[in-house]
Amino acid sequence: MSLLQRLVRTLLTLAAVLPGIATGLLVLLLRRDRRTAMNRAIGTWGRLGLRAAGIRLEVRGAAHLEMARPCVFLLNHQSGVDPILICALLRRDFVGVAKRELRRNPLLGPAFAFAGTVFVDRLDHEQAVRSLSPAVETLRAGLSIAIAPEGTRGQGGALAPFKKGGFRLAMQAGVPIVPVVILNSQDVLPGGNWLMRPGCVSVVVHPAIDTQGWVLPDLDAQVARVHDLYRATLAAGPGASPPSLQD
Repeated sequence: MSLLQRLVRTLLTLAAVLPGIATGLLVLLLRRDRRTAMNRAIGTWGRLGLRAAGIRLEVRGAAHLEMARPCVFLLNHQSGVDPILICALLRRDFVGVAKRELRRNPLLGPAFAFAGTVFVDRLDHEQAVRSLSPAVETLRAGLSIAIAPEGTRGQGGALAPFKKGGFRLAMQAGVPIVPVVILNSQDVLPGGNWLMRPGCVSVVVHPAIDTQGWVLPDLDAQVARVHDLYRATLAAGPGASPPSLQD
């Protein structure tokens, strides 16, 4: 694919957020239902974004995306295309957590704000904790939370250490965690690169992890177990039989 073709594909992928916003606003005007409007906006952007980017999603364990809601969806972060993948995978009734810098993006910032995204400052731990506090009530109200436990992309698509925010949210709200492992989104949009290239992105969704009975003194051990699950799933690669939390 030529450089010009990749540039056009990238611009179309970014522009796909606009029909999503337009659809959401129209639904909001007609139905006066913000959640339905956000669901339509998210679904539209996910569907059109995949099509524009030329991405084919291959999902193993897709049924686990629906079986445990509301929940905390944990998604590893490999690429700038991951927000589109999240919208395409989850589709409805969730609120995302994103870095504060994204709020200033002239195109994606308003779209994410419209969808109710929680913006956190990765460099200010206390502010990040305060920002996440309302998310507990969001979970208790029946909406799921989508969060990248790494907080930022690992270099070269490698798995970075996990922060505890998403785990604390699930524990405090008494909801399960659903691990969503993105195996190769960096193949479509490598780190430091702004030009899309078409391809297949493989995703493994693991069964929900019950957080009932979790206590703070054991939280580090629980985080380590889930991190090991991600690491083993990534090591197995696309097409392999995914490991379980007990492996």
